[in-house]
Amino acid sequence: HPAAKTLVDIAKSQDAEVGDGTTSVTLLAAEFLKQIKPYVEEGLHPQIIIRAFRVATQLAVEKIRKIAITIKKTDPIELNGLLEKCASTALSSKLISHQKDFFAKMVVD
Repeated sequence: HPAAKTLVDIAKSQDAEVGDGTTSVTLLAAEFLKQIKPYVEEGLHPQIIIRAFRVATQLAVEKIRKIAITIKKTDPIELNGLLEKCASTALSSKLISHQKDFFAKMVVD
């Protein structure tokens, strides 16, 4: 089935590029497919669906930019704390999640 093959390809690509997040990316893609299924069944042209996803992506990026916060670089302790939180989140993979705090501090230092 083409949709199943696409999900497998997405998971393989995610694993090759990042090494983690295969379940998340597969679930996200599956949800996209689930949401567009009625439109495909109604005969809506795939290009219209693709265009809608592109518009939705632009709206999401605009929203992220709107809610973004500015990090003050005047307080080094506060800045290091925020950077460690960011690094810790990025390191929350199945590979090293049990030592993410150690590596987060190392990355920031």
